[in-house]
Amino acid sequence: MPDRLPPPLTLAPREGRDQAMLEASRAVIGLFLRERTSDFSVKELAAHAGLSERTFYRYFPRKEDAIRPAVDASLASIVSNVRAAPRGKTVPEALVEALGQSLAEESAMSWENLLSVLNETESLRAVWLQILTDAEVALARVAAERLGIAPDSQRARLAGAVLATAGRLALEQSFSVGRKRDPGEALAEYLGLLGPTLFEEPAGGRGPVRRTPPRRSHQGRR
Repeated sequence: MPDRLPPPLTLAPREGRDQAMLEASRAVIGLFLRERTSDFSVKELAAHAGLSERTFYRYFPRKEDAIRPAVDASLASIVSNVRAAPRGKTVPEALVEALGQSLAEESAMSWENLLSVLNETESLRAVWLQILTDAEVALARVAAERLGIAPDSQRARLAGAVLATAGRLALEQSFSVGRKRDPGEALAEYLGLLGPTLFEEPAGGRGPVRRTPPRRSHQGRR
């Protein structure tokens, strides 16, 4: 993850251009899922989304970018639900519940077909990997908030990476062709393989962890 964290994902009301991009993104994903392929021209995608080609390119420099707004909105929903979970829940418990809520809200989306489409081309795989990287950052931030640690600390970054990877594996295991199971159960199993230390609050109560400044080297002093 980068040293400087990007702006947090939010569920703020979308207006104007942002709302139009989200609606176009959902239309494109809907087409991909229905046809089980991303093999469409920009002209076809723009027409399906009700946009001119010029507007489509203004919203999405590459056709693969069209999946981002809808998937980012789903990620923001999961992060928001983790953040809002009762304090009595651990971070892993909150994530399992949040994933279940998100999938229930998106019951019309076939993740089996979506994962197949996302792995159809190198370009789409690259977008999917970037989405997962952004998920690491977002989950690191919310884990830090709940644990009372710095969002750019090693522990928060590791937590974000672990949570995002476990989520990916749970989706892949649950929605692989010929394999059907509850993704929340799969996620809970993956997270259950971890020890408790990573998601325990620091000893002495909550509060941001201060990073110790690097010690100056005495090398070269006379």
